[in-house]
Amino acid sequence: MTESQLRVAIISTDIRFRDRLREALSESGKGFRIALELSLRFADFGEEQIRALRQAAPDLLIVDLEDDPEVGVKLIQFLAETHPGQRVLGLGPPLSPALLLSAMRAGVSDYVEKPVETEALTEALQRASAQLGRSTEGSKKPGQVYSVFGAKGGTGATTLATNLAIVLHRLTGKRTLLVDLDLELGEVAVLLGVRPRFNLVDMVQNFHRMDAGLLASYIEQHQSGVHLLSAPFHPERTEVASAEEIRKIIQFLKHHYEYVIVDTPKSFAPTTLAAFDQSDLVFLIVALDLPSLRNVQRGLPLLKRVLPRGLDQTRLVVNRFQPDEEIGLKEVEQTLGLKVFWTLSNDYDAVIHSINAGKPIVLNGNSKYTKDVKALGAQLAGLGVGKAARPSASRFMGQLVGKIVRKPGDKA
Repeated sequence: MTESQLRVAIISTDIRFRDRLREALSESGKGFRIALELSLRFADFGEEQIRALRQAAPDLLIVDLEDDPEVGVKLIQFLAETHPGQRVLGLGPPLSPALLLSAMRAGVSDYVEKPVETEALTEALQRASAQLGRSTEGSKKPGQVYSVFGAKGGTGATTLATNLAIVLHRLTGKRTLLVDLDLELGEVAVLLGVRPRFNLVDMVQNFHRMDAGLLASYIEQHQSGVHLLSAPFHPERTEVASAEEIRKIIQFLKHHYEYVIVDTPKSFAPTTLAAFDQSDLVFLIVALDLPSLRNVQRGLPLLKRVLPRGLDQTRLVVNRFQPDEEIGLKEVEQTLGLKVFWTLSNDYDAVIHSINAGKPIVLNGNSKYTKDVKALGAQLAGLGVGKAARPSASRFMGQLVGKIVRKPGDKA
């Protein structure tokens, strides 16, 4: 794409919206030029209007579907078949998932609901400009990918992934995506209190034609500013995604976001290992209990073998840590051969309340857990020294570690 102006055609019966759109196009600084405006209803389109659109040859076609969404989608499909190189930005009322999917299949690369907020319209035009070659995004350094893995169910990995994503976004202002890779029983959407229309499996099925605009259609934006790529609601669809597909999707995502936080399944499944392979860091979340620590120990040889940088790529995080109890971290480090990178305070009541309310705890007050997650986010973002894990010795911990390392047949 040269630096010549991008030609835009607008189809809308909404006079006020067209005025607002003209203003947004002129203020975008992206070199848009309006080549054609059509204010007819879709039912009145004829050969004259089709000919005018062909002659205008727009790079970007902006279609307001408010008049008649179903007929508008059919018109877009017809125009896309006759002018396949153009990008289509759709606007209009909230669409059903089925109709929205039909719109994307017809050629709509981005859809913004009316009434359109200024910020949403500006972002949509920026995405369109990037799709048409007016962005240096391809030369940007890939974003950071952090996978969060719970050593067993109930260790708080999903809670940490969700709240850490929000903290990173708020501390840095950078684009942050939260990916729920637990395709069987993912719970991130519940923790955020949202109901996504599409999910990761939908993206897998359409990845062959994925670009920045289509990606935006699969993303749910939380009020915190964090974006979510949700797990499917129905677990029987999990078999659709392969390890190679997950690897390619994460490669794609880290070129569109500066932070990608992946909440992985609690098993060393091929899709989990694919996420680990693409991660800058893998956070192993444990509680100071026998099953949690033993599972980490059992998985370390596998991680050492499959991770590109071995165990240097992992970070051990102890959740529900209580410094006033006689539970030491030093013995854990000696047994696992990993330093405890971070501890998260035991603030169970506050965390459970936030989960049940569908409001992440970092958005609700300043609990001990919130302070720990914010400090962790600052550390990862390079904004502060943060806090160190706090090792201490204890007889109880020595007994617990002894159980972990004891071989079958050893006497208790």
